[in-house]
Amino acid sequence: MSSPEADTAPPTGKPVKKKRFYGWNIVAASALTNGLGGSVHWQGFTVFFIPISQSLGLSTAQTAMPFALSRVENGLVGPITGWLLDRYGVRRLMIAGTLVTGIGYILLSQTSTFFSFLLVYVFIVSLGSSTSFMQASTTALNTWFSRRRGMVMSINSAAFRLGGSIMVPLLSVAVLRWGWDTTAIWVGVGMVVFIAPLGIIYKRSPESIGVGPDGDPLIVMPESTDGKTQTAEIPEADGDWTAKEAIRTRAFWTLALGTVLRISVHGTIFVHFVPILVWKGETQQTGANLIGMLALVSVPLILIFGWLSDRFGRTRMLAGCYISAATSLVLLNLVDGTWPIFAVLILFAGTEIGSGLNWALVGDLFGRKRFATIRGLLAPIYNIALFSMPVLAGWVKDETGSYEIVLWVGAGLLICASFVFLTLREPAHGQPAS
Repeated sequence: MSSPEADTAPPTGKPVKKKRFYGWNIVAASALTNGLGGSVHWQGFTVFFIPISQSLGLSTAQTAMPFALSRVENGLVGPITGWLLDRYGVRRLMIAGTLVTGIGYILLSQTSTFFSFLLVYVFIVSLGSSTSFMQASTTALNTWFSRRRGMVMSINSAAFRLGGSIMVPLLSVAVLRWGWDTTAIWVGVGMVVFIAPLGIIYKRSPESIGVGPDGDPLIVMPESTDGKTQTAEIPEADGDWTAKEAIRTRAFWTLALGTVLRISVHGTIFVHFVPILVWKGETQQTGANLIGMLALVSVPLILIFGWLSDRFGRTRMLAGCYISAATSLVLLNLVDGTWPIFAVLILFAGTEIGSGLNWALVGDLFGRKRFATIRGLLAPIYNIALFSMPVLAGWVKDETGSYEIVLWVGAGLLICASFVFLTLREPAHGQPAS
């Protein structure tokens, strides 16, 4: 009887070295894309907020308007982008979207009126980003991983926050020293030169290289009529749902409600984060530094919770995370001083932790094959909140001179999100939405 070593040894008698699963290259590319490009685009807007407002003579609500309108656009194109990602793969859309985003930032630096700024940000910068960064990368990760889905989604989310911890303070230094327009040029060039080429790394699916998700052995599909084994596309599995089936389930609409509540608060706070901290008595640079430190503290927490979620489930963890974040907003109204404020902000890391777990739930509930399409169908729903809430928060600040009401309402919405996720149950085929 031969030994296991003999079964895997070549004629020379040397053991075969197991090849590293290519999916980890996808994880690395996603981490770099979102850690550098994604963090600058999504978290960096708060650094530009006050300088743009002062440069163009805008109110708080007007300055929030480009971000809000970009959410409307993302909501409208989200289902289309999702379908394109599932149909044509991540690589093409990631490269094209990042290039368009970079060019948009370069053009943004040349705007001198509110209207021109609005047009460039909404129809170039935002349109490009909607086909790249988080939506594309989470689609790729969901395609390449199943058992480790929560962990790799959390690595992606942690990289985004780690990048933010470095890039947000650096952006603030650049904006304060050289101006927001010069900084926007640098951001655009960085997107084109360093981020867009990372799209080449994305391959269509693990089946396209002859393995299954997580690097497991591939279950060979039946041969087609031309005698070739069909392994390039993602095979249909028992856990895969069509988009039409998914939207008929209670799980989809429960997930949509919880996501709306979470993102409406998370997005609003991050758009207004620096102005909120300035309102609390901090300087603009100190505010940016605190946001960077919060992102840095969030990184190990995101990784730990991602690992735990693959073993113990995600919904209870999400509920706890959002209670923590709600507590943070309540206390932020009550404390003063740089370090007490930072201690309170650490509790807000719950929304950072919840981001990757939220999107992992889409794959848990509805499978791999149409992940991007189903996630895209959520976009019009949660982007309604991302359109209205930042502008409404800006209007409240303009009217009252304070963010106090914004923080209290945000805490209430996060508590509601916590209870919604606790009611989420895995759907069964044939289950109605009502």
